[in-house]
Amino acid sequence: MSPHRGPAAVTMVVRFSVDPDRQDDLIAALDATGAVMRRRPGFLGSACYAGTDGAHVVNISHWASQADLEAARADPAGTVLAQRMFDIATPDPVHCVLRSTLEPPAA
Repeated sequence: MSPHRGPAAVTMVVRFSVDPDRQDDLIAALDATGAVMRRRPGFLGSACYAGTDGAHVVNISHWASQADLEAARADPAGTVLAQRMFDIATPDPVHCVLRSTLEPPAA
């Protein structure tokens, strides 16, 4: 998953606070929504991270442009699935653009 594919690329980072008993439910809802979003134009990839405390989940998705992200968010199929996520947990989204990266030194 390469987040830096073009100057207009945007990344959405969403941190969810979730009841630890519902963390797996939230991840399932995120995966179901992702199955729809991945077919949308401009989708570059995503990753879902489960907090080791059980009370958080972080979802990171990469889009070719802000317009692609907004069009995907308006998709009725995705909207219905996203509501499942919001019924389970409280989202705290941040839209980002790549400013720098670090990689291990070459061997």
